[in-house]
Amino acid sequence: MAMQLRILDLDGSLAQQTGWVERYQPSISAARDWGPAIRLACSFKRFRRFEQKLATLLPAANGQAPALTFYGSGDFHHVSLALVRRLTVPVNLLVFDNHPDWMRGVPLLHCGTWLYHAACLPMVHRIFHVGGDVDFDNFYRWMAPWQMLRSGKIVVFPGRRRFLRGAWSAVSNEPVRPEEGTPIRSGRAEELLDRYRTELARRPLYISLDKDVLVEQESVVNWDSGHLTLAEVNTILHAFLAAANANLAGIDVTGDWSTVQVHGALRQVLHTTEHPAHVIDPNRARLRNQQTNIELVDMVQAALAASRSRPVMVA
Repeated sequence: MAMQLRILDLDGSLAQQTGWVERYQPSISAARDWGPAIRLACSFKRFRRFEQKLATLLPAANGQAPALTFYGSGDFHHVSLALVRRLTVPVNLLVFDNHPDWMRGVPLLHCGTWLYHAACLPMVHRIFHVGGDVDFDNFYRWMAPWQMLRSGKIVVFPGRRRFLRGAWSAVSNEPVRPEEGTPIRSGRAEELLDRYRTELARRPLYISLDKDVLVEQESVVNWDSGHLTLAEVNTILHAFLAAANANLAGIDVTGDWSTVQVHGALRQVLHTTEHPAHVIDPNRARLRNQQTNIELVDMVQAALAASRSRPVMVA
């Protein structure tokens, strides 16, 4: 079964990548009028209105092939919550992200809080957070969902180092790299999933990939760049899809760079205080991210094909 490839155009970053748009002919849903109003953060009431609009922009799959949805800057990562809420069956959730995105106690929906709300959904059985490095063990750690981390509802595989500060000392968090500077290999990825293999085979897998998990040379983003390469993400992706018997509920991809345009004083303050001070060449960002997006589409298709050709694991 082929994937549906689609763009939710919130900021123009993807529509400008004409090379990959012409190559894959994705469906494009116009939503730029929503971008400045939900970028970085918005009220829960506004987000619910956005979800209602999303229901008309992106009709439900209704048994069709799983969708691969691109929707622009990582400033919109909370859009993933809306996509996960549309699921009708229990899933496991795989998140690639340089940041945790699970802050609790914030009185609005923020791109750094969406994962906490996703973890509270009854249809999300277990979350696997892969590749993170920033804001896990600094002063933001008190906002982490410690009960979910201790219980194993959220499983963390950092990108390059084990987290040890504070409560992390009592929570398993094995890095995907066996040691600093050593790229992850397929055997390592499969080893990390050994204890979860039966569970991954029991239900579909939904994947949310923020390209800020990648090194700067492979993705130009609005946030801090991570430490994984595309090859390493590919290795991890193959391991998870194989463990899930290629039973894919859907994928979303965020992390394209775009000029920040926001409505309202709150979002302007968040932009000023939270975004790193980058000097970005827009044309370089477009070309670099276009190539990465092409490789990601090919990567997902190849991983699905390889997983479907393997013997099915019976849970």
